[in-house]
Amino acid sequence: MGASSYHIHKAVPARVSLAFMTAAGVMVLYMLRINLSVAIVAMVETPIANNEEGSISVQPKASCLRNEKLSWMNQTHEEQATTETTTNAESRTGLPADEQASDRIVLSGTQKGLILGAFFYGYIFTNIPGGRLAEVYGTKRVFGGSMLLSSLLTLGTPLATHLHYSVLILLRIMIGLCQGVVYPALHVMVARWIPPLERPRFMSFTYMANCVGLILTMPVCGLIIDAVGWPTVFYASGSVSFVWVVLWFTLMYDSPEQHPRISTEERRYILEALGKDVTVKPKRTPWRDIMTNLPLWAINMAHVGAMFGFTLLMTHLPSYMSSVLGFSIKSNGLLSALPFLTQFLGSNACGMLGDFLLTRGYITVLTSRKIFTTVSLVFPAVVLVAVGYVGCNSTIAVSIFPVGTAFAGAICSGYLANHHDLSPNFAGTIYGVTNTIAFGVGMCVPVVVGVMTPEQSLGQWQAVFWVTAAMYLSTWLFYVVFASSDIQPWNSEGGGGGKGENVVENNHGEELESLNKTKDEV
Repeated sequence: MGASSYHIHKAVPARVSLAFMTAAGVMVLYMLRINLSVAIVAMVETPIANNEEGSISVQPKASCLRNEKLSWMNQTHEEQATTETTTNAESRTGLPADEQASDRIVLSGTQKGLILGAFFYGYIFTNIPGGRLAEVYGTKRVFGGSMLLSSLLTLGTPLATHLHYSVLILLRIMIGLCQGVVYPALHVMVARWIPPLERPRFMSFTYMANCVGLILTMPVCGLIIDAVGWPTVFYASGSVSFVWVVLWFTLMYDSPEQHPRISTEERRYILEALGKDVTVKPKRTPWRDIMTNLPLWAINMAHVGAMFGFTLLMTHLPSYMSSVLGFSIKSNGLLSALPFLTQFLGSNACGMLGDFLLTRGYITVLTSRKIFTTVSLVFPAVVLVAVGYVGCNSTIAVSIFPVGTAFAGAICSGYLANHHDLSPNFAGTIYGVTNTIAFGVGMCVPVVVGVMTPEQSLGQWQAVFWVTAAMYLSTWLFYVVFASSDIQPWNSEGGGGGKGENVVENNHGEELESLNKTKDEV
């Protein structure tokens, strides 16, 4: 048994095990984040307003359905809307209304919206503290502690639901506060564990595991609700999270030096690749230097553009399909999952390509960051504009949508990996700054779209897509002009001692040499 275990540890590098553990954690993270979005359909009953004649109101026809050439679709659309409205409880959950009554609560549309948005009210406030906490106390404690608290709160969701909807709102805010620390903490882990040339692939696999979490959580939660009721969704997801937390605290270590089972060859390779630029616990944060740093603002702007477009792609394009084309993308499970799947696959493809180009020495680090940032910002901009001009052809529009998300997945190989180039010591803090700014802008997207599309016409949506494309392109231009891969002077405690790009590239050359020497051993 001992010899077998030894060979397993030799065969599987510690950072590979770390990648799978982290990816599993991100999947569970999103399970806890979106379980309410699925379960709320069975949890809540929203009163339906009637018209003056006492009959149930029908949604206006979609913009394209007003075309006389599609009159046969109009009739189908009206019948479908009426059927969905009159069989409200049964059609959404698959259960008879009388069997659900005891577990359902009655809320207005506004109250329901407040509950769904409550997570983000908390999330935006803990990104910066999360990065700093991980730099001081380690990702193991911050990520694991966040998931532990999120698990406890998730298990309490059914009770909070039946107490009062305001209690549920408070609980979701608390879950958001807990989870806001996670991605900045992961940035710290990457800085201390992953050699620079391997970061695009590692981050694509782990960070974008949220897409896999979304793909799995939606149908599984639906099956659980149909089988045993919506409260079990929270009991099951909270329990799964607990299992992951136990494994995380048992197997994860904050640095290669602390890992008891890592091979000597792998430890030496990682530490030589990281160099002397990463300290374990920086004592102070150079806030003034961080907030006035132009290369960091290049990353901030790129993330703003990506978040603006991502929010539109993930939350509003299905509405466009429904309100303009008369086609609900949510009605087809494959089409609902496809954008998440293509983003995950696209991100990992870019990560492998980025690793290949860097490890072969074909391009520099800065060139790699700019190429993949261009892919993640310019190509989705083109896709969005194209969606607006395919007219009423829903087949082409739905086919183009996943292409845009696939391109957007390149962010992990582009600007998202750039934080570590500028300051591995403060990667968590500066990512927290970036995510807070971008998320604040992203929260404005629903308002912007609402103002620009009062009639939900094709022309109004075309204007929305042009505005989003302008955001993509302007932030991309700012990035390619001002981005840098130089380690900044404030990375070292007390400032000073910054490296120029030539020195950085020389370090990567040394890493390539070390990789060639140790790849057969690790």
